[in-house]
Amino acid sequence: MAKTVVLVVAAGRGRRFGGDLPKQYHDLAGRMVLRHTLAAFACNPEIDFVRAVIHPDDRQLYDMAAAGLNLLEPVSGGASRQDSVRLGLESLRELGATKVLIHDGARPFIDSGTIGRVIAALERHPGALPAVPVADTLKRGLDGFVADTVDRSALFRAQT
Repeated sequence: MAKTVVLVVAAGRGRRFGGDLPKQYHDLAGRMVLRHTLAAFACNPEIDFVRAVIHPDDRQLYDMAAAGLNLLEPVSGGASRQDSVRLGLESLRELGATKVLIHDGARPFIDSGTIGRVIAALERHPGALPAVPVADTLKRGLDGFVADTVDRSALFRAQT
């Protein structure tokens, strides 16, 4: 039987975001950002299992964010996002997943329609990701000056 598993990568430290608290544990509308993200997948009937990849120092924060949700036990991440994804994927081997969705724990606005479209795309393709066309004007710089306007017709913003 087909199994769809989600790996929510939440092991980052949020250094670019600033502050002492990683961004996935900040409050958003009365709940942690990570809680919104986890709930979007855990409450989706197309998803069989959800596992988070977390920083080992954040276990207490994670437990607060995940309280009451039906989730697999989290695994610890690595030194980089790529290491964390690898460790998460390795932890899923025993589940027999036929589809794996990988999502950033600090992106809480994923909706069921987007999730469904990605799952449907995986029926036809070996990989898929949600993306939207770039609407902003993009400039290429050289030595502190605008050198060129970038053609955005083939550019997309990944929503992972």
